[in-house]
This record gives sequence, C-alpha cells and structure tokens, in this order.
Amino acid sequence: VFGGEECGTKFKCDPLGGTRMIPQSDALAEAVAQSNITVLSDFPLEVSAETIDKIPDIQERHDLIQSRYRIEDVKNAEYALEWGRLMHPPYPKLLRELDGAGYANILKHTSGINYQMPLVAVYNNPYTKRLETYPGVDLVAAANYYGVDMRKDISVDFLAGYIKIHNVKEGNSVLFDRETLQPIPIMAKPNEERTVTIPIDRSGQMLINFRGGRYCFPSYGLLEFLDQYDQQNNFVDNFNKKILLIAMYYATGVGTAKDVHLSPYGDMAGIEHHAHALNTILNQDFATRVPEAVDLIILVLIGLLMGFYQPRVPTWASFALAVILVATYVLTTLIFTFGEHSIIHVFPTAIFQIFTVLVAFIGFRALSEEENVKFIRNTFSKFVSQDVVEELLANPDSITLGGSKKELTVFFSDVRGFTTISEKLGPEELVQLLNEYLSEMTELIIDYRGTIDKYMGDAIMAFWGAPARNDDHAYYACVAAMAQVQALMKLQEMWSDRNIPVLDIGIGINTGPAVVGNMGSSRRMDYTLMGDTVNLGSRLEGITKTYGVRTCISEFTYERVKDRVYARELDLVRVKGKLEPVRIYELMGLVNSDDLENLKVSRQAQAKTKDE
Repeated sequence: VFGGEECGTKFKCDPLGGTRMIPQSDALAEAVAQSNITVLSDFPLEVSAETIDKIPDIQERHDLIQSRYRIEDVKNAEYALEWGRLMHPPYPKLLRELDGAGYANILKHTSGINYQMPLVAVYNNPYTKRLETYPGVDLVAAANYYGVDMRKDISVDFLAGYIKIHNVKEGNSVLFDRETLQPIPIMAKPNEERTVTIPIDRSGQMLINFRGGRYCFPSYGLLEFLDQYDQQNNFVDNFNKKILLIAMYYATGVGTAKDVHLSPYGDMAGIEHHAHALNTILNQDFATRVPEAVDLIILVLIGLLMGFYQPRVPTWASFALAVILVATYVLTTLIFTFGEHSIIHVFPTAIFQIFTVLVAFIGFRALSEEENVKFIRNTFSKFVSQDVVEELLANPDSITLGGSKKELTVFFSDVRGFTTISEKLGPEELVQLLNEYLSEMTELIIDYRGTIDKYMGDAIMAFWGAPARNDDHAYYACVAAMAQVQALMKLQEMWSDRNIPVLDIGIGINTGPAVVGNMGSSRRMDYTLMGDTVNLGSRLEGITKTYGVRTCISEFTYERVKDRVYARELDLVRVKGKLEPVRIYELMGLVNSDDLENLKVSRQAQAKTKDE
C-alpha cells in the first residue's frame, strides 16, 4: 500500500492511500476502527510544495489534520524557523479512524550527526493562509500516553523555547505497583502543576538524550513477529501496555531505501531515533543547552588563560596541564551529559579542543626547546665550561642584566714578550701560533670547570665559582694553572721542532669576593665580574715578570689550598690600588698529581653533551 506504482491489483496506488479505490488502505482503516488499542500514524512534512497538485484529497486531509491536531496555544510563532512546506497526511478514511497523527521528519544537521528531534513545526497552511503549529509523531505519542487533549492541553512558546504538556493524569490507569497495588505515577518526575516542560529551539527541535547505540530497545522483524504470534498464545502479552513503533528498520539489498541516520553513537535507524526521543520525553530526562553567550565567554576566558599561562611555565607543567585537561574533559562530559540535568555545554568540547591545541603546542615547544638547547650548548660551550651551560639551560632567567656578590677565584694569563715575537713572524704564522696556544689553554680552563671571561689579545681572563657553584674553586684554578704549565712545555717542544719562536706565559691567581653577572646593555651583555679581587689577580699576573716565575697566587688563594699544593713564598707586596700589603706565593706543584686527571672533565663527555 505504501509505495510503488502498482499494488498487485488493478488499482493505482497512492503512497499514502490517495484514493478510496485501494482495498488494502480501506482494510487498514477498518482494522484501526475495530481495534481496541491506540493506533497512531506518521506522515511526511515535505520541504517543497511542488507535489501539492498531485495528491488526491489534499485539502480534505489538511482540514482533518487542522481540526484534530493543530496546537492552539502558541506564542511567538513569528520567531520560529519554518522548514516544512507541505503536509502529506494519510488519506481521509484512515485519518478519521486514527487516534493521532504527526509528521516523522528527522532534520539533517550541518555536521551530519542527528542529535535533535522536531516535536513541533510552524506550517504556512496553503488553504487557510496563516501560520499554524502542528506536532510531530513523538509529541502525539507522548500526549496520548499522558491522556491529554492534543489541541488544548499543549502550549508552545518559540521565543521562550519550550513545549508544555498540561493536565497530565495523576497515575496510570493500567499499570499498578505489585506490592502496594497503587497506580504507578504516569509522570517520571511528578510536580504539583502536573505539567511536563520540554525544551526546544526555534525550529521546534528537542535535544535527544540518547541512551546508547543500536538496539537499545527490543526489536522484532515483521516475519519473526507474525511467526511467533501464530506459535505462542501468550506472545502478544510481551507488548501489552507498551508503546510499539512500527517502521522500516535496517533494510538490506541493492537499491533498497535505508532509513538510517548518523547519531552520536554511530549509524542508527530512523525509528531508533524516534524511540530515543520518545524515551527522553517520557522519562523527562531532557538535555538542555547553555546560552551561546555563556559558551562564548567560556571559550574566550579559557583562551586568554591559556595564552597567559603557556609562555610562563616549563614544558613539564604544560604536560601536567594536559593531563588535568583530559581528566577535566572526562569528568565534565560525564557530569554534563549523564548528570541529573543533562546539560549540553560547550565546556567539555572546549577542553578537548584546547587539549588538542595544547598537545600540538607542547610538541612544537619541545622541538623548539631542543633546538634552543643545542644552540646554547654549541654556542656557549666554546667559551664556558659545561657546568655554565647547564646552569644557563636550567635557569634561563639568569641571562638578564644584573649581578650578585660571590666568593670566587679569578685567573689571568699573558704571553711574555709577545710584541717581540710578533715582529719576527708573518701574519699567518702569528695567527697560527696564537691559535695553537689559546686553543690549548682555553680547553684546559674549560676542562677544569672554569669560565672564560674574555680574551685581551694574547691574554686570557677566566674565573671559577660562578655561575655554577663550586666550593673548591681556588683549588680547581690552581690545578688548571699547573695543567697549563705542563701543556705549554709540550707546545714549546713542538714550536722548537718547527723552528718558530717559543712562547712563555705568566699566570696570576687571586681568591675573594667579586660581583659577577651579566653586565652591559639589553642589546649586548657579557657574563663577567668586577671588584678588587679582579684587580689584584691582574696585578699578580704582572708581578710574575718581576720575580721570574710562571705562576703567582695571593695569600687569599694560598690559605684555601695550602695543604694540597707546593708553594714558595715570594714576598709581601703592596700592589697598585691596595693600601694593605699582600703576601704572594709561587705555585710550584700539586701534592696529589693525580688530581690533574681526577678533576678533569672528559672532553669526550663534553662533546657528547653538545651533540645531545
């Protein structure tokens, strides 16, 4: 009866029983009339009115629908979004016998996922020339279940966003509690007004509170139903006092129409969408939306907080935030979706989106930080010890203007007679000679955890004790000085073999308080130190010429290392800039010569750290 040019008889078929000449349609109408159960029917509300002249008895059908099912108490219909253009109700004889009829459309969402059901629709009646409001089949079924008048006991306000079913019965006349024998309340959540309020949008759509995916509700194939009906006398009792939905389910076969729509739980037959919608109404388990303005405020605030937070925290804190966001997402989703109020909120979605952006940001940041670490290591390792590099990596805020007062040991070295030597060599030979000397001396300072401050021509300034803390800075400086003397002797042999002038050096070492830190301007700064301790160290390097020694240390350094070095007292001198005389010593050797190897940082280890 419901679709096709021929019905297997000599009569032409109207898909919805367009003529009284169809015997099957008449038989259906007579069966409904003789039945003692409530029978409802659905019909399409078409989005185009092009077929209006092709439907038999179309005006009579409209008149019957209007007189029986048009909702009278409607407010702000002019604000509703009109989407239906032509009602196509069942043919009049069947329509008169039905206990209710409503459209069964499922509107396609732009996302492709259906999560709403249109319960009411504003319809511009082509015969009355006015806006009228009609119910969907799910609202008709709910009204019949509650025992209310479809026309008078239902009110709609499109601007306020609700449908109200009034005058709901106190109890169910057919369902009783087995223990108390009292009627079971017909309302899942009773109230004094005996009113069920359904939230809708301006299209008349209600959010469906889905209870799961496919097959949440018991289902039977038509042939299976008829077969068991014939074989089991009590089979029909399974459907007593139940709402039974009859429609095409999951049809198979090539070319077969498939009434399947995508839901939040995956593909689902259209009848299942209606079952979930009806279940939402009868359980009064409505999902509601937070106003869009609130959603927008939440998104903006979260975005601003993330923008403020991210640049100010290390990567591990970002990972911690990501974990917190995942936990918050799961928790808020459970609360908002499955909680008492079933609120549809942007917050969980916003958290998930921000989490996705955060993961991408953390990945980018980790890669950037890795490149920055390599750059810092490769750049600074040429001038400072690996300890200094690690200090800079661990505390990047230390690379700012300013300094602090610390006790440390300062080191000065200078080449003796360099001016005379430079006059004997050509520019290329001089540069090669100086590079060989400076390269070896620099490596030794770095090997013993020293920091190269600067080069002043052929002179080197270095220090120990900052920025990486080293409580034994005086001894490390002395060990580095002795290592330089030994290395210089090997270089001198090499230079002699090449018949080029031999370099000799003087070293001055002093220990005491000095101000150390980044000095200069915001555009250019140097990590250096200043103070009387620095000045005295420089004077001691010059004194080595006077006393004919390679290494001279002050009494302040000597007091910290005297048990571990061999030293000879030279004199009590008053250097320029100091009022009090200072006792000076020649550093001659180490008590434990193994410290030359024991305290040395492996160059291979430093190279490996740079590569990492």
